[in-house]
Amino acid sequence: MPTLIDDAQRYLADLLPGDVSDVGIWEARALPYLLQDAFELGELDVHGHKVILATARTPQPQQILQRLLFRLRDATQQRVLYVAAHLTTYERRRLLAERVEFVVPNSQLYAPSLALDLRERPATSAPLPEVLCLGPATQAVLLTLLLHESDSVATLAIARKLGYSPMTASRANRELEAAGLAHVSKAGSHSMLSLVGSPSHVWARAKPLMRSPVAKELHVAAIPPVHAGLLKLAGETALAELTLLAAPEERVLAIGANDWRAHGSAFEVREQADADTVKLQVWYYHPWLWQNGDTVDPLSLTLSLQHVFDDRVQIALDELERITWQRSKD
Repeated sequence: MPTLIDDAQRYLADLLPGDVSDVGIWEARALPYLLQDAFELGELDVHGHKVILATARTPQPQQILQRLLFRLRDATQQRVLYVAAHLTTYERRRLLAERVEFVVPNSQLYAPSLALDLRERPATSAPLPEVLCLGPATQAVLLTLLLHESDSVATLAIARKLGYSPMTASRANRELEAAGLAHVSKAGSHSMLSLVGSPSHVWARAKPLMRSPVAKELHVAAIPPVHAGLLKLAGETALAELTLLAAPEERVLAIGANDWRAHGSAFEVREQADADTVKLQVWYYHPWLWQNGDTVDPLSLTLSLQHVFDDRVQIALDELERITWQRSKD
């Protein structure tokens, strides 16, 4: 008997003849049991890109469902398309507001990363974007641009500031243009990067393409003073500095992956939290995108905490986002 996931595959194949593969079972490779219990998963290719189809095994409150879908995307590091038999107007609006991609077979479709619109049947000849998820370096470049006060900046200058090569800067240009988030122009021999839209609007479009910067978390004993300059306040500690959220008992700090590889042996790692430990986040990119104060930048902070199941944290993140874009207008 055909499943809802099978119906979704047929609907996509009808919209994009020849560009959608058959659906297969996505094996829950190292997925948390919470996600295995929450979703039935299928996998297919759309124009050569892997896409996971996810349908809820049991009804979930809308807020919980969205957070589970975000966690699924982070855990699999693939594009996730939520499949539903029916959506109320409220449910659809909430999914659209959070940029959660979804499909109701034979009825509705919202998948901007696949160049598909739920209101019209796209032309089969329309090319699909190559970017389903920004790479860590491209994400760092974009976040720096979003937090920059100038309308246009040299990509190579940003890349050098972040410790990336000219080749990485060129790749960031290509990814950001392909995703429709930034425009690249020439100023003499320099490639200049400018946002396609206001920072807040680009941020809203880019969030589905970005991941948490946190590669792993460790508990470490007191930070060696010589390495304190490599770290920034992160997690709920940083959020408490920037909003009215109460600070956690265990302080949270962030270090870049390159710095961790170079200096990690100097830290005493503990198996679990203790009265004298610090939670150390190792980030995919340098946590110093923002020079204002001792915390990581507010956008990376939001990405690192957006799937935390705590209403206090989510309310504080909403306030942080409001403050961030209000500051950019001042």
